[in-house]
Amino acid sequence: MWGGVRGFLLLLIQDFNHNTMNKDLVLREYLAIERTKLANERTLLTYIRTGLYFLVAGSTLGYVIESAFWNVMGWPLIIIGGVITLLGGIRFVRVAAQIRKSRKHIGNASAEFIKSVTSDASS
Repeated sequence: MWGGVRGFLLLLIQDFNHNTMNKDLVLREYLAIERTKLANERTLLTYIRTGLYFLVAGSTLGYVIESAFWNVMGWPLIIIGGVITLLGGIRFVRVAAQIRKSRKHIGNASAEFIKSVTSDASS
């Protein structure tokens, strides 16, 4: 029993001493950031699409119904569509900045990953 524990502890110590890194983890983190960027772009497009729906609905009401109903329902829909599109753009910029900041948390792992891959290929 103690031989297995001793071997496990020696393995842990060797891992800490050799400062090995998990290449899959670095790649996984990089790909996660890329997926997050794509999700942020999809969200922006969704905001734009929703804003355009409101703009089209408001302008359609104005074109079809020329009365006081247009002033009550048409203009507010157009304004809401513009606000939704604007809020989507603001949110996109904020989230993109957070994504850029989160890339710093990976640290120098990307450079270490490239070094380890190139050294593995050359040996």
